[in-house]
Amino acid sequence: MTCRCQKLAHVVAAFLILVLPAALRAQVVPAADHHMHLQSPRAAQLLNQDATFKPGEQEPPEQPNTAKDMVAALDAAGIRRGTALSDAYRLGSPFVHIPNEAEEVNAENDWTLHQVERYPDRLVGFCSVNPIRPYALAAIDYCYQIGLRGGLKLHLANAKFQFDNPVQIRALRQVFRRANHLRMPILIHLRSAEKWDARQGIQTFMTQILPLAPDVPVQVAHLGGWGGYDRITDESISTFIEECDAQPKLCRHLYFDIAAIVLPPSAATAPPGSDNRLLYDEQKDFTDGPQRLADNLRRIGLGRILFATDWPVEAPEQYAQRLRSNLRLSPAEIDQIFSNLALYFNQNK
Repeated sequence: MTCRCQKLAHVVAAFLILVLPAALRAQVVPAADHHMHLQSPRAAQLLNQDATFKPGEQEPPEQPNTAKDMVAALDAAGIRRGTALSDAYRLGSPFVHIPNEAEEVNAENDWTLHQVERYPDRLVGFCSVNPIRPYALAAIDYCYQIGLRGGLKLHLANAKFQFDNPVQIRALRQVFRRANHLRMPILIHLRSAEKWDARQGIQTFMTQILPLAPDVPVQVAHLGGWGGYDRITDESISTFIEECDAQPKLCRHLYFDIAAIVLPPSAATAPPGSDNRLLYDEQKDFTDGPQRLADNLRRIGLGRILFATDWPVEAPEQYAQRLRSNLRLSPAEIDQIFSNLALYFNQNK
């Protein structure tokens, strides 16, 4: 009997030796959520008042997202830090018509500053603006003057940016130059439309825009897409891989976040016209997408990939679990992504 117990003990010990490292790896949580949105009650009110949707595209009413809410979501996931993005850019979108637009944009950025100041050890606040509005540079300067210097969020789809418009290209170049001068890192949503020539757009970005910000980290949202992993996102990250292989010095401060890339199962049955249903419909026929995603993450370099959620679109706790379950990467590779921390956190201690 004693012999059997000893043998059983040896078997259990051997099992633990094999299993325990994997279990420990599974407990690694992301160092930060690198893509989260703040929105003031005033901005929510303005956006709801001016909401215009195509038939069948009604979204839920806008709700305020406060720093307290953001930190609670981080705490639920055991995540220490968060990139808190101002939603001021949405008030400057051509999709809405806000009276006194420039003043409202400044007010939203000011509100964002006061929110992140409540959690200086947890949140880094990013200013935001529509980069092709005539007041864009003044809005960036305002953010710098009041102390909202953690970074600059730009959203080209929201701005209806056109990569073949030389006037808009010039405006975006000026914004990148100003951000670099003020040493403000940049987080940019590049995909600008549902039908988008990703190769042409990214090549334009790499040759005409990125070189204007050589001294600051540049974070590309959603791997160059706008959520989900469809063929356009695949072409986006594939083009970045080619360009960075050809020009490694140009990419030395270039990073990619993985916000909202892996969709929840509920996206397949989301209401028609909703964001999740749109993303699902774009990728549902891309059967080799999951493997392409894993391969491309490895090719661009896991050290460049930042955990991010697009909160409140995704909850950090659930999204981290979904990546663990659905990404075709090893536990160690996912740990590496989760351990990555953007340089701007170190600059804003």
